[in-house]
Amino acid sequence: MPASLDHLLDLLPQKPPARLVDHVLAVEAHRRVSGTVSFPPGHRVFDGHLPGDPLVPGVVIVEALAQLAGLTLVEAEGTPLQGYLGEVKRMRFHRLIRPGEEIRLEAEVLQAFGPFARYAARASVAGELAAEGELVLARREGG
Repeated sequence: MPASLDHLLDLLPQKPPARLVDHVLAVEAHRRVSGTVSFPPGHRVFDGHLPGDPLVPGVVIVEALAQLAGLTLVEAEGTPLQGYLGEVKRMRFHRLIRPGEEIRLEAEVLQAFGPFARYAARASVAGELAAEGELVLARREGG
């Protein structure tokens, strides 16, 4: 069994409870990354969001994808990442995500330019596409 890549999550600037990725499955620097997250019933992301019919908010899915995508920008293992979500393009939601469902997150670099990278990002549940779109992340230089 391959070694866990979850230690890479410590390189993200977000810390619990704001970190929205549970596990890193694979990462290829400057190319692609995949991981998972799930939000159990009663998780704080559901507080006040559609009481009686809890769904994972779309903005949470987008943030989880952006956090995971940022791992492709890490230059050297052990160096914390300082980056920001710069743009969300053509994000579409195809499937509702309920509490307790495991969400597979994937991001692939489409273009890198200076401190910026544009990604194709997607989230799926049990092999069914839940969300897809493009994200642009900016790495903070000198930070």
